[in-house]
Amino acid sequence: METKEKEEYSKFQWFFYVVLIPSFFTLIVVFVLLSVTGFKPLGAVKNFASKVPVISSLFDNEEKDSQAEKEDKVSVADLEAEIQAKESKITQLESEVETKSAEIQSLKLEIENLSSELVKLQEERMAKSKSLSDLTKMYEQMSPKNAAKIIPNLKEDEAREILSSINIEKLAAIFEKMPPEDAARYTQLITQ
Repeated sequence: METKEKEEYSKFQWFFYVVLIPSFFTLIVVFVLLSVTGFKPLGAVKNFASKVPVISSLFDNEEKDSQAEKEDKVSVADLEAEIQAKESKITQLESEVETKSAEIQSLKLEIENLSSELVKLQEERMAKSKSLSDLTKMYEQMSPKNAAKIIPNLKEDEAREILSSINIEKLAAIFEKMPPEDAARYTQLITQ
């Protein structure tokens, strides 16, 4: 029994090595030679197969596939055009971002400048406030009669600031020593 199985296996090997492999090799060599010479073996096979009734239905599907490929190419072209449009939009938006960034930088610089000016103005106001408080103390220590003579000679803004800062009792004493017209005018200035 073992010899029969070995013989059958040997016949299969013989068929495989002697018939099948050389046939495939010959077909491949013929196909390559025909392709090199310019003859299109696939085209010839396709034409022949399209004439055979059962196989022709398979090639009809290939024609449908080729139409689908053409449509795909058209849609690819549309998609490429869309990509180009989006890339140009991206470029435009990038340039807008750059201009906005430059604008932001200039605004930051302007904010820094204004902040430094504000600090300077606050320092000046503090210095002025300190000098105003010193002037106020000086007028409060001065006799009401002398203060009533000096205040009408000051500018209205300065007089209003000083009079607004003076103690109410001292202010009343100064107004008593002033002429009534001046006292009324300075009273109106203080209340504004």
